[in-house]
Amino acid sequence: MEKTKVIELVRVLWEGTTTNKRKKVFQTVHKSIPEEHQTLFRELSSHYFNGTIDLKESRVIILVHGIHTNGSWQQDVQEQMFGIPCLRVQELGYELVTGFHFALFSRSGPINKIHNEIRTIQREEPLAKISVIAHSFGTYIISKILEKDQNIRFEKIITCGSVIPRDFNWQKHAPHTDSINIINDVGTKDLWPVIANCSTLGYGASGNQGFRTASVTDRYFNYGHSDFFESINEHILKYWRPIFEDDTVPKSNSKLPKSSVLLLWFCHSRKGKILPFA
Repeated sequence: MEKTKVIELVRVLWEGTTTNKRKKVFQTVHKSIPEEHQTLFRELSSHYFNGTIDLKESRVIILVHGIHTNGSWQQDVQEQMFGIPCLRVQELGYELVTGFHFALFSRSGPINKIHNEIRTIQREEPLAKISVIAHSFGTYIISKILEKDQNIRFEKIITCGSVIPRDFNWQKHAPHTDSINIINDVGTKDLWPVIANCSTLGYGASGNQGFRTASVTDRYFNYGHSDFFESINEHILKYWRPIFEDDTVPKSNSKLPKSSVLLLWFCHSRKGKILPFA
């Protein structure tokens, strides 16, 4: 069974059953769906039952994870965004990317995979406004998609643990997204973006120092690389949910700490690469 047939099946079931029988019919049909398509069937069904089918009010949040992980934090985002009207959360992933792949230029596979998934969502829900929350290597993926596809437009962009170069041209590659809606959550104790900036080409230290540009709203937190997802911090609930529920951007209680000249050198988009490569 192809994805398109699952989509059509859900639509036919919805339109062909009465309100009082829908739930039972969907539960019965779900058992007969091939295992590899059951998740898609459940998600599409929930969209219909929750009123989040393709309408001009519909919104989709895409989640993109980093390397060495299957993005388990994505399920936490789904749970803590639950209940926001006309909003659904779509987790996206790709095959395992190791530090070796991260450092070299064999990055096209994950980029193409996520790009195609986003285009599929756009095609299936053309009226929906699409936003993205990306972590670590996922931020790099999103930046490359924005560079090569002018038809990809995000309502809101949230990055954390970002390895996007600090001189990334947001005005050129995301001209339809306001600076208040491009939010970069910085971990001031996160050294991985600094290491990425120094050790290879294509990455930057925006996850440690911020973009510091009028095109982006930087927020600073006393976090390490993945502390955004630690339950004790309640970051998703406190700092991300209000963005989609109330259209407000909560301010952080932390500030960018004073950095040494050496750290600033290593975070520089060009100078930071000179010493390691030498």
